[in-house]
Amino acid sequence: MISIVVFVLLIFSGTPQALSAESQKLDRVRIGYSSISSSRIALWVTSEMDFFRKNGLAAETIVTPGVQGTQALIAGELQFYLGGVDSAALAASRGSDLVALATAEPIEYKLITQPNVKTVKDLRGKKIVVDRVGGTSYYISLQILEKVGLKSGEVELVQVGGGGNQRVAAFKSGLVAGVVTSPDRFEQLKIPYYVVADAMELGIKVMGNSYLTTRSFRDQNKDVVLRTMKALVQGRQWAKDPKNRQEVLRIYNRYLPSPDSAFMDHLYRKNVEPIPVYPYTNVEDLRIFLSYLTDANPTLRNLKLAEFVDNSYLKRIEQETGS
Repeated sequence: MISIVVFVLLIFSGTPQALSAESQKLDRVRIGYSSISSSRIALWVTSEMDFFRKNGLAAETIVTPGVQGTQALIAGELQFYLGGVDSAALAASRGSDLVALATAEPIEYKLITQPNVKTVKDLRGKKIVVDRVGGTSYYISLQILEKVGLKSGEVELVQVGGGGNQRVAAFKSGLVAGVVTSPDRFEQLKIPYYVVADAMELGIKVMGNSYLTTRSFRDQNKDVVLRTMKALVQGRQWAKDPKNRQEVLRIYNRYLPSPDSAFMDHLYRKNVEPIPVYPYTNVEDLRIFLSYLTDANPTLRNLKLAEFVDNSYLKRIEQETGS
C-alpha cells in the first residue's frame, strides 16, 4: 500500500463520542484533491456546509498532490480524487480502471509576462517558465506559442517544479520573461504582470480537474457514488446562491487567507458565479485536449472515452431534481 502523509480536513464536527456514534451510521469515504487552489471552492463548500453528511457520508477531504493522488486512488486508499484528467486518462490508457464522474471548471492558462513584455515579438529569445516538461502546462504552453506565432526554438521553456508559488517566485526574480499559469497568485501578491495570450480565447481546449474513481469501486458502491455526486451538486447550488456569498467568502478565507477584499471578490467572480451546477465531462472537448498529449503518450490514442467518462450519475441527479 502507498503511504501518504497528507493534510486532512475532517468535514464533520462535534465531540469525539458524538463523532463515533454518528460515524457508525454513515458511509466513510476519503476524497483527495491535488492542491489548494481557488478552483476548489465547490468542494470546500460541500465539505464545510455538511452536504456530505446530509447525504449519509462521513467524508474526509485530503490534499494529495499529483501522481500520488492517482496512485492512492488506484490503491484503494482514496475512494474519489479531484485531479488532472490528463494523468487519469493516461493511467486508464495503460490499464488502470479509472473513470471520470465529473469535470470541474477549466484551469486558467494564460501567457503572463513581465510588464515590459507586451508583444509576441518581445518574447523572442527569452525564457518562459512551465510546470513540468512533458506535463499538461508544457503542452498547453506549446499550443499557446504556436497560436501566437512563436516557432520552436524562438523561446526557451524552463521547468520549475514544486507548484505555482515556485513559478511565481521565478517570475518575480526577473530571471524569466514569462510564465504559463493562472494570474490568481499575481493578483494576491500584487505582482505587476501583463497577459500576452489566453489559452481559452485562442480556442485551445483546456480541461479542469475531474472527479475520479475506480470502475471497481463505482460498480460495487453505486449508491455511495450517487450520494457523493449529489452532495457535490448540492454544494454547487448552495455556493451559487447570492444570499450565501458572505459565507462562501468566509470559506475561501479559511483555505486561502487574505485581508484583501478585492482579491476575495475576484476569486468569487471567477470561480463561483460561472460554475455549472452539473459539471458534466464534455467528451469531445476531452478528446481534443488529450490530442495535445498523444505524440508523447501514444497509448492515449487507444483510450475509449465512452468507457472512461461516466456522466450517468450527474444525468440521474439532474433528472431527479427536475432542474
